[in-house]
Amino acid sequence: MLTELESAINSLIEVYHKYSLVKGNYHALYRDDLKKLLETECPQFMKKKDADTWFQELDINSDGAINFEEFLILVIKVGVASHKDIHKE
Repeated sequence: MLTELESAINSLIEVYHKYSLVKGNYHALYRDDLKKLLETECPQFMKKKDADTWFQELDINSDGAINFEEFLILVIKVGVASHKDIHKE
């Protein structure tokens, strides 16, 4: 049986692949894939930054795609922002 954290990690991988496999590549989210992911999975954070801004920020190696490691940067940033929001008084 998986722990909560292990299940959460598996969920992140599943979400990434749900959008990366649209074009058949396990290892790349393209600009339109990322936009769809953000609109569907993170609509609250689309209010702060549009998909193009996120894409430019996340495509660290400038290869025109978001790999899983770059996707995790999004997860960290959204996680930190969510944590701050939870603790606002």
